[in-house]
Amino acid sequence: MIKDKKKKKVSSEGLSTKEKMLARKKQLESKGNGSGLVYPKEGTLRMRIKSPGDDQELGIEIIQFYLGGNLGGVISPATFDEPCPFMEKYQELKNSKDEDDKELAKNLVPRRRYVIGGIIYSDEKGSKVDYEGKDKGVLVPRSVYQDIIDLYLDEDEAGDMTDPKTGYDIKIIRSGSGKLDTTYSARACKPTKLDKKYQGTIDLEGIVRSQIKSYDELEDLLSQYLNEDHGDDEDDNPKKKKKKGVHKDHYMEDDEPKKKKRKYKSDI
Repeated sequence: MIKDKKKKKVSSEGLSTKEKMLARKKQLESKGNGSGLVYPKEGTLRMRIKSPGDDQELGIEIIQFYLGGNLGGVISPATFDEPCPFMEKYQELKNSKDEDDKELAKNLVPRRRYVIGGIIYSDEKGSKVDYEGKDKGVLVPRSVYQDIIDLYLDEDEAGDMTDPKTGYDIKIIRSGSGKLDTTYSARACKPTKLDKKYQGTIDLEGIVRSQIKSYDELEDLLSQYLNEDHGDDEDDNPKKKKKKGVHKDHYMEDDEPKKKKRKYKSDI
């Protein structure tokens, strides 16, 4: 049996470049399955925020286009200053002299959101981790990120929540699901030591990038959104999409008129 294992080891070392690249592709895809974004639903989401690294901001500001209906929202490559068909189309429509184009541009305004990352718990008490303890990104509105920044900077009552020994969990509380009744707040839990197997930094940029579609894929989504048929050269006047309503499950308002009062370390 020992000889067989040695042979297998030697055999793996003799893989061709293509075989090694394929093996690496499978490995990366496997790791990628553990990544992703979590959207806070109505109720309470408890998490332990992890640091992306020394001297790194805890969250990433992303640019998102919300398409409504089954298309949902897409994260724009413009987040990382890379080409994006949605951003290009938005600028084109916005700068157009055609009033219909300008009206359509209003439905395609890019939104600013924030992604924080760490360990998600499956219960409010933080007794059990979710997603097999894999790092996840959480998409939050500006108000929640502001709360988290305030907690981080408040050394008297809260402080650095990412410290594995003296840090604490965060509760993100969402109330409501529509444009006019949705509010968010973030609360600090009591300090708790983070299990060693969950400690370390988080590849937050990698998580965000894993959710960004290719330029071609985004072009296809844009075509669906605008109801354009790019395959018919005879159609010189593509149909413009009618105004869409807001999908309540994914609504996040940048400037929330209502905001719950933040509490420090009042939870367990």
